[in-house]
Amino acid sequence: MDLAQLVEEKINESASRIIKGGVGTDDISLGKLSFYMALRRVQQKKATAQDLGLMDAINDTLQALALVKEGRTFYQG
Repeated sequence: MDLAQLVEEKINESASRIIKGGVGTDDISLGKLSFYMALRRVQQKKATAQDLGLMDAINDTLQALALVKEGRTFYQG
């Protein structure tokens, strides 16, 4: 599965959980939905400044943990 397909599946999954309802899961699903929608906008070259900042912060963290190599991004391979 490629990243774009994963993003779409996660967006649909999170939205479905919100539709089904439940105070306990709504906030978690909204958080996931917000991240995956931002990632989709980045992939589609429609990112806002906030989207780019979020991806940069996540990428910096993954690099600091040595999960992503320096000079690479988790969302571009």
